[in-house]
Amino acid sequence: MSRYHKLLLLIIALVVGAAIVVWQMPMHQGLDLAGGIRVVLEANNKDLPAKVSERADKMSAVKEVITNRVEGTLGVAEPKVQLQGTNRIVVELPGYKDKDQALNTIKSTDRLEFYWLRDLKTDKNPSGKWEMMRDEDKNGNEVYSFVNSATNEVLKGDTPEGREQIMKQVVRSEKYVPGGVKPVLTGDQLKPESKGAISSGKPVMVIHFTPEGTGIFRDFTRRHVGDILAIFLGDNLQTAPTINEPIMRGDAEVSGFNNLTQAQEQSNFLNAGALPVPLKIVELSTVEATLGHETVSQALMAGIIGLALVALFMLLYYRLPGFLADIALCIYALLTFAAFTLFKVTMTLPGLAGFILSIGMAVDANILIFERMKEELRSGKTLRAAIDSGFARAFSAIFDSNMCTIITSVILMWFGTGSVKSFAFTLAIGVVVSMFTAITVTRTFLHLLVSLPSLQKPSLFGLSTSWVEQQGSNGKRGLDIVGKRNYYFIFSGILLAIGLVFISMHGLNKGIEFQSGTSIQTTFQQPVTVTQVNSLLDPIGVKSDVQISNGKTAFIRTNLDPEKDSGKITDIQNTLKDKVVPGKTQISSVGPIVSAELMQKATLAVIFASIAIIIYLSFRFALGGFLNGIKYGISAVAALIHDVIITIGLFALGGKLWGWEVDTLFVTALLTIIGFSVHDTIVVFDRIRENVRHRLKGEDSEALANRSILETLSRSINTSLTVMMTLASLVIFGGPIIQRFYIALLFGICIGTYSSIFNATPILVVWEKIADAKKNGGQRKAVQDKPMVSVKAIQDKPMVTVASGNGGSVEDEVIDEADKVKVKPKKKKKRY
Repeated sequence: MSRYHKLLLLIIALVVGAAIVVWQMPMHQGLDLAGGIRVVLEANNKDLPAKVSERADKMSAVKEVITNRVEGTLGVAEPKVQLQGTNRIVVELPGYKDKDQALNTIKSTDRLEFYWLRDLKTDKNPSGKWEMMRDEDKNGNEVYSFVNSATNEVLKGDTPEGREQIMKQVVRSEKYVPGGVKPVLTGDQLKPESKGAISSGKPVMVIHFTPEGTGIFRDFTRRHVGDILAIFLGDNLQTAPTINEPIMRGDAEVSGFNNLTQAQEQSNFLNAGALPVPLKIVELSTVEATLGHETVSQALMAGIIGLALVALFMLLYYRLPGFLADIALCIYALLTFAAFTLFKVTMTLPGLAGFILSIGMAVDANILIFERMKEELRSGKTLRAAIDSGFARAFSAIFDSNMCTIITSVILMWFGTGSVKSFAFTLAIGVVVSMFTAITVTRTFLHLLVSLPSLQKPSLFGLSTSWVEQQGSNGKRGLDIVGKRNYYFIFSGILLAIGLVFISMHGLNKGIEFQSGTSIQTTFQQPVTVTQVNSLLDPIGVKSDVQISNGKTAFIRTNLDPEKDSGKITDIQNTLKDKVVPGKTQISSVGPIVSAELMQKATLAVIFASIAIIIYLSFRFALGGFLNGIKYGISAVAALIHDVIITIGLFALGGKLWGWEVDTLFVTALLTIIGFSVHDTIVVFDRIRENVRHRLKGEDSEALANRSILETLSRSINTSLTVMMTLASLVIFGGPIIQRFYIALLFGICIGTYSSIFNATPILVVWEKIADAKKNGGQRKAVQDKPMVSVKAIQDKPMVTVASGNGGSVEDEVIDEADKVKVKPKKKKKRY
C-alpha cells in the first residue's frame, strides 16, 4: 500500500470522526445567537488588596461566588464567568431572559445577618424607645414597622426608605453608622446546606450553622430569652421572632417569604456565599433569542451561497484540481466545525462570520499550489512531477502568509473581548485546518487520480486559463507594473488624501463601545420615522440619536449609563414593548471606563500587529541579513497602513452620509484586512526571493520584481475573488446586525489586493534603488546583474524540481539554460 493510500485512509477516518463529533455534540452558542445577557462587573480598586497575589485571590473568590450563584440561583447550565484584567468579571448567560433578576443576583452583596434589637420595648425591656408592630400585606406576608415612643416617628419595613432608616436608627448597623452595632451572626457562620421548605403552612428557609455558629447562637439565645432577634437578608427584614427559650441545636427557620420558590432561591443564594467585594456594572448587553435564531439563518444562508460560488469558480477555472479542491473544501468545513466543538468554542455571529470568511481564504493555498503546478506543467514536466514540485515550491509562501494571519488572530484574542475573541479564534482554527486540507487532502487526491490515463489530459488542469499573458519566447511580458509605479503611487496618494480629508473633517462616528452609553436595536411592527421614534422617547426624558434601516429596524443610541440609568432603560423597553416585533430587540450598554479602555486597546492592537508582521517578515526574508529583511517587512506594512487609512476614510464618509458607526468589530475588520493584505504581499515577496536565485540573463532588480508580480498575478486575483464572493454573500444575505463589519472587510480586501500588487513591491524596488544610489556615492543608476539581496552563496542558475514517475522521491536538478549541463541529483526529504 502506497503512502497516499495510507493518507486516504487517514482522511476517511478523520472525516468519519468529525461527522460523529458534529452530529453528537452540539456547539455552544454565544449570546448573539442563543439570546441572553452579558454583563461586565468591576470592583473598586479601593476595596481590593494592593498586593497583586492577594488581589488575584480576592477576584478568584468573586468569580467562584458568581459562578455558584448563576448556576444555583439562576439555573443557567453553561454560564461563562471570566476574569478580565485585575478587577473585572465578565458574565455571559446564554438563553437567560430576566435581566433585572440576573443583575440583582450577580452583583448583590446581601448576606444573612442576625441582629439583637436592644432598643425595642418588650416585657424584658420596658424602657426601650422603639416599638415593633407586626402586620400582614395583601399576600398574607408579615410586614414590620417601628414606632418611636418619644416622637411617634414611624419606619415602615416594606419600603426601601423605611428599611434603610430601620438599619440606621433601630439597628444602628455598622453598615450605616460608623462604629455601630455588629451582627450577632452572619452568613459566614452558615453551612452551604440551606433549603426552602414549608413549615406551619408557610414558606421558610431552613438554615444550618457551622460548629462555630452553633455555639454562638446557643450562647446568645441562652442569655437573651424574651428579647427579639431580627433576621435581615441585606436590608430586608425577613423575620423578627421573640426568643422564647434557648436554642441548643445547630439549625433554624427563617420566614417572611412570598412563596416556596423565593425561599429556595434565597437558599441557593446563601449557599453560593457572599461577594467579598461590591461590584458595579460597566457594560451590559441583552439579546433576544428570536433575533439570534434569525441571525443564524441569515448567516448560514450567506455561507452556503458563498461556498457555492467559491466551489463553482474553482471548478470552472482549475477544472479537475478545482473539483478536488471543492471536495477538500467540504472536508475543511466539516473538520473545522468538529474542531470548534472539541475546543468548546463559543460560537458568536462574528465567529460565524470568521468561519464563512475562512471558506474563501481556505482555497488560498490550493490556488497558489495549482498556479505553481500549471507553471511546472507548461515547463514540460510530467504530471506527477509537476504536482510534487508545485506543492514543494508553494509551501514557503503558504506557511508565511498563514503565519501572519495567525499573528493578527493572536493579537485580536489578546486585546479583544467577547465576540472579537470568537472571531479571531475561529479564524485561526480555520487557517490551521485549511493548511492541512490544501497540503495533505488535495495532494493525496491528485496523486491517486493522476495514474488514470483518462485524467491526464492538459485540458483537465486549466492550462489555458490565465488572467495575464503567458511568457513569450523573448522572456518579456505585456504588463510593466513596476515600471509604471509612479502612476500607481499617484493614484494611491489621491485615495489617501481623500481618506485623510474625510477623517480630519468629519471624523468617525464612535459606537457605544467607544463613547459609553446604551444602544438599542429593535424592529417595529409597522414602518416608522425618526420623528416618531423620538416622540416615543421624549416623555421618558431621554436624548437619543435614531437611525432607521429598511423602514422598520431602528438603531437608538443614548447616553444612558448601564449602572445609574437602568430605570430609564427599562422605561424605554416598556414604552416600545407593544410597538416592536417580539424577540427582535438587542440592548448594549457600556460605561465610560470601558469605552476609554477599548479605544486604547484598539489602537494598540493595530500597532502591535504591524510591528509583529515587520519582525516576522524581517526574519523570514533576511537573506542578506536582518537589516535587509526589514526592507521587506516595512514595505509590506507601508501597504497595510495605506489599506487601513483608506478604509477608515470610507467609514468617515459613511458616517457623514449614512450614520455609520465604528466599534470593536470595525477594529477587528482592520486587523483582518492587515492579515489578508499581507497574504498577497508575501506571495510576491516569496517569488522575488526565489527568482533572485534564478535570475534571467541581463535582468535587473526592477525587471525581476515585475516578473515576480506577473507570475503571481493570477493567484492574487483568484484569491481575492474567492474571498470577495463570500463577503459579498454576507453583505447581501447575512442580515443587518454586523453588516458594516462585512462592508469594511469587503472594501478593505479589495483595496488590500490593489496595494499588494501595485504598492508593496514597487516600494521595495524604490528602497533598493535609493540604497544602491547611496552605496555608489549618491548616483542613481540601475543595478545590472545584481540580486535584490546580497547572498554570496546564491548561484545564478535556475532551479527546477523533477520527481520520479513512481510518486516516490523528489529530485533537484540544476540546469544551466545556456548549455543544459546536468549536475548530479541530490535526494530531498519526502513531503506529504
